[in-house]
Amino acid sequence: MQVEQLTKDGAVTKRIIKEGLGKTPEPKNIVSVHYDAYLVDTNTKFDSSRDRKTEFTFQLRDSKVIEAWELAIPTMKVGEIAEVICTSDYGYGDKGRKYLVPSKAKLRFEVELLGFWEKSGTAPERIAAAHKKKNEGNELFQQGAIETALFTYRKAREYVKDLWDCEPEELDEARQLTVALHLNIGACHLKLKQYDNAIDTCKEALSRDHTNIKAYYRLSQAYMEKGEYDASLTFINLGLELKPNDKSLQALKKSVEQAQQKYLKSSTSLYRKMFSTPQPEE
Repeated sequence: MQVEQLTKDGAVTKRIIKEGLGKTPEPKNIVSVHYDAYLVDTNTKFDSSRDRKTEFTFQLRDSKVIEAWELAIPTMKVGEIAEVICTSDYGYGDKGRKYLVPSKAKLRFEVELLGFWEKSGTAPERIAAAHKKKNEGNELFQQGAIETALFTYRKAREYVKDLWDCEPEELDEARQLTVALHLNIGACHLKLKQYDNAIDTCKEALSRDHTNIKAYYRLSQAYMEKGEYDASLTFINLGLELKPNDKSLQALKKSVEQAQQKYLKSSTSLYRKMFSTPQPEE
């Protein structure tokens, strides 16, 4: 990829390693990233959120990060991975960073933008922000960027999952939105074959809306994929009690029963071979 100069003097450059999707952050957005940080002269890694297994979250233009990041991250899209190189003027300057970065050190970062969102405000603002984030997640999901969509849905959920101090109609909207986000998160986990996570998330949705047919359907899917056919059929039947003519649940029930029968036949055949009477040698 081509190197882009982010300052006129070339003191901060950016090279895209992996393209992202969607929009770029706006001023004062909260952003979340993973990064590895290196000293250019020795190629020594001095910091890494990935090694800590904890994403780094901060607000743009809040004086919490070096200037090179303030210039580079607003140009990135969700899912993008970029190499950012800067001189000390846009890094840690003459002082450096105690024990880690020497004075006047040139730095290199590999940064991945995981997501961004607006700072929380009033109940209507938080609900609107959650809807906006949910729509972004839907676009990412449709484009096949499942991991990025999952992160985006989670951030949308953060806006509304603990929203209580609001009007009754706002509370109801927040509840419905939270359920929808749990289901979307569950769909991502299913796509990623993270079946236990899908089960936990769909159960969260049911705890807020025990009549939600999609939650029963996705729970049943996850159990089927795990080979837990009895559990899958249990949730299918619970869903059919609420909506007996639901074609999606009826079709899934048929698929689960067929998979269960196939499994039982193969197991029976295996046991027969294991415990069959040995034949005498000739």
